[in-house]
This record gives sequence, structure tokens and C-alpha cells, in this order.
Amino acid sequence: MREIFDLYSYLKISGAQAAGRRLKAREAGIHVPVFLQADISVHCNLSCPGCENGYIHTKHQEELMTVNEWDVLFREAEKLGIRFFFLTGGEPLMEREILERAARYQNSWFLVFTKGTLLNEEYDQFFSDHRNLVPMLCLDACSDINLEKMGKSSYLYESLMYSMDALSRRDIVYGTSVTLTGENRNRVLTRGFLDGLNRRKCNGVLYLVRDEADGHGAGHGVGNPAWDGSLRLTEEEKEEVKENLKELWKDYHDMVLYTLSRSGHFLGQPFEKAEVYRVSAEGNVYNSPAGLEKLGNLREKDLRSILQR
Repeated sequence: MREIFDLYSYLKISGAQAAGRRLKAREAGIHVPVFLQADISVHCNLSCPGCENGYIHTKHQEELMTVNEWDVLFREAEKLGIRFFFLTGGEPLMEREILERAARYQNSWFLVFTKGTLLNEEYDQFFSDHRNLVPMLCLDACSDINLEKMGKSSYLYESLMYSMDALSRRDIVYGTSVTLTGENRNRVLTRGFLDGLNRRKCNGVLYLVRDEADGHGAGHGVGNPAWDGSLRLTEEEKEEVKENLKELWKDYHDMVLYTLSRSGHFLGQPFEKAEVYRVSAEGNVYNSPAGLEKLGNLREKDLRSILQR
């Protein structure tokens, strides 16, 4: 039987407790976001042309958060009422020990954004054993956001399809991410596209939306697409996306469909008012995935102090 990637039910079950913690923190002058993006890796096993993250390979190890420091962050964030984490990179699967620490926090969900090339039987078993870690396959992981242009014989395309099939055979909850643009939105926001994912038991799709935050800030966004300002959606196109999603939700009850911009805003329900903050590999805390405003560094202050307003 298919296991449903049902964030909505999760919110009903434990969301109230987390919301209560966030409210209590807000009353104390601490602004706690619902989502936290954590750039746990600066390494990648791929070298895709045009990837804006090529510079991260030059960073010195001592500049980066340690496994124990990430562990402290997950613990403190959970206590403050953060229940959803986006684990990004680089390639997060290269940081197995950090993922093992995250798996200990059973009251939180960790969406692991991966290119899929490192998924194997050992990792499939790991995700099967730790259901609070959810692999999110980045369909635009290489610099070309149009999956068709990769060529169906390409290494990355074949790897993504193989990973989906392997995860579905084990009934492992997994999702995908894809960047929405004016060029591809009429292809990826369709029943045909979602039917293909549904046949492979994909449980959710995060659509990444380019906006005014692109080209600013301290780094990459969730899923690591190569951001190009010329491919941003217009306000009119964003409204059309909202309407398309409303219609698609009616037919895909066992899939979570949601959109997120680089400025950290969701388009439409159920997360329309939710915020996404970001922690970089060096421990810098930002108020959005694009890193528009640095709030502090975790090696200088704890998360609670940084979020104090």
C-alpha cells in the first residue's frame, strides 16, 4: 500500500503543539519561522556547467559548521517550534553523519534535497528506517532546468528515474522539486507531468518560483537551480500558477503540491503565511532562502538570541 506524503495531516497532529511553542516564543519577542533551510553541505559529486555554487568548494573546513553544531541547531530549533527543515547543499547525501543526527529528532521532518546520484541500496534502507527524513529529488539539479533538454539518455536523467523507481519499490516517502519559469510552467503544471510522477509513487512536488530576490544575497536557494533573472514569473503568471494548483489539488489528493519563492514566500495554501529562514554552511542565519538579510551567526549567538527581536 502506498504511504502518503501527507504534510497536511502532520500539521493537524503535531502542528498545534509547534504553533503553540512559536506563539509562546513570539510573546517573548522571539520570531520563529515555520521552516528552516539548512545548507549542511558545501560539497557535491557533480560539476554541472553554470552551477552558481562552484565557489563553495574553496571554503576551508574550519569555516563550516561541525556535526555537533548542526545537532545543537536541530535541537534548539525543535524546542522553539520549528518542525520542518530543508536540508540543502551542495549534495546533502555527502554528509551522512549530519543526516544521522537529524534522524534522531522524530518530531521534525527533514526534506533532503538531492540530485539522486548518490542514492543506493544503503541509503534507501537508511531512508526506510528513518521516515522523518524525506528525500526530495531535484529534477533541475543540473544547470538546465528543462528536464527534456538533458536528453533521456543522459546520466542525470537516468539516475533520477532509477532513484524514483528504487524509492517507490520500497514505498519510501519522497518528493521532487522543480523550478517554475515562463518557459516550462505550462509543461510541469499539468496532469500529464504529475501523472508521470504519480506512477512512480512520488508523494509531493515543491515548485520553486523565481522572484525579486533572485540575484541578491548570500547564496543559493532550495534545490540548487542556477537562478537566471530573465526567467522570473510575472505577477500575472504567478496568479495563473495559483489557479492551476487549485485545480490540480482536486485530482491529486495523495500528492502535496506547493510553491516557494527565493524570498521565502509560499504561493497559496496551506503555507501562504509561513516563513522560511536559512542557515548557511558557515552558521549565518538569514531571513530568507536568498539571504536578503543576515540576522547573526550561530558561533556567536544561539538561535534563540539571533531570533530575538
